[in-house]
Amino acid sequence: RFVTRPLRRLAQAALALGEDLDRPPLPDEGPEEVRHASRAFNHMQEKIRGLFAERTRLLAAITHDLQTPITRLRLRAELLDDSTLREKTLADLAEMAALVADGLAYAKTMSPATEPIVATHLDVLLDALVADYRDSQQPVTLTEVRPVTIATRPQGLRRLLSNLIDNALKFAGPATVALVEENDAWVIRVDDDGPGIAEAELSRVYEPFYRLEGSRNRDSGGTGLGLAIARQLAQTLSAQLHLQNRPGGGLRASLHLPKS
Repeated sequence: RFVTRPLRRLAQAALALGEDLDRPPLPDEGPEEVRHASRAFNHMQEKIRGLFAERTRLLAAITHDLQTPITRLRLRAELLDDSTLREKTLADLAEMAALVADGLAYAKTMSPATEPIVATHLDVLLDALVADYRDSQQPVTLTEVRPVTIATRPQGLRRLLSNLIDNALKFAGPATVALVEENDAWVIRVDDDGPGIAEAELSRVYEPFYRLEGSRNRDSGGTGLGLAIARQLAQTLSAQLHLQNRPGGGLRASLHLPKS
């Protein structure tokens, strides 16, 4: 046990590294060879965390600084005499602004979560979220819910669900939300009646700036960051996000929140 326990801990840490770069360092214990491997692993984790943080800061800085010149260009475009050129230029600038806004949101989701974990009533959160959409005349319906309380980050969860609902509304029309129980998790489902996603594409839609053809391309307003942001937010909640085509048509986004 003196030899195998540190090795088992090292193997578990290696498997979990991709899910949480901020996990505590491995303890320096066990035989000399195992301690050496643990120190090397901790050093590697620290280097990866630094590179990841630098990439996040770079993305955030670029997207933030681009907002000022875009605003200046928009003001100048308003002064163009040619109405056709003015409208095309403003449309291009609006697309750039959307990309910048989503890029900044994506950069924020890659930063370590600072929101505290608190007891959250899922049924109340979902009811309030759907009510906000209905108040703004958006076709969102809460079809199934039950009183459930879990420990989570409510603001991050609300952002994630809003992202999924907005995605459904933008590309597929009406959306339905439900809260169900599956084994050791509470699952929030967001269903739509759109064309769905080809099975071969389901694993790629989480990639930043990846867009599908047809109704899910940039012409319909997508930037290719919505699902990437949603997946990053799910990781901060220790949750799992899955997409699947519904048997009767449409797409289902399922967020699995652990019960404990």
